[in-house]
Amino acid sequence: MTEPSPNEIMAAYAANAVNFAQSNFRISLDFTVESMEQVEALANRLFYTRPKGFIAKLFRKEPSENDVQDVCKMLGSYIGEVYRQNKGGEWQINHDQQAIGLLDGEAWIFPLAKVLKRLTNGKKDDLTVYFSEISE
Repeated sequence: MTEPSPNEIMAAYAANAVNFAQSNFRISLDFTVESMEQVEALANRLFYTRPKGFIAKLFRKEPSENDVQDVCKMLGSYIGEVYRQNKGGEWQINHDQQAIGLLDGEAWIFPLAKVLKRLTNGKKDDLTVYFSEISE
């Protein structure tokens, strides 16, 4: 049995994002560029569920850092897969960054890291804007 490729792994995470969005938020993701607006809306809702500040984190248990990492994998993979289906590129490990990203020609894109920034910083890291910037 061969090990799945990074493309196969990330496509599976992206499929999980579709199920997660539908079952938890009744949001339909269909791998179109237009669906980035739904991804942003979902990220916005998740941003407001994260406890802010040290004291808030002490008293509020959800979501855990593992939950946040899972969401970053799912939504980041989804963004990357929409990009890959529309523009091309291959998922690969970037050893300099110690992260998985999309390599499109000479350019690296790190959508998982961007989702984490969005969930941490809020609207200033808007995912719709990010997708249009990387797609230019």
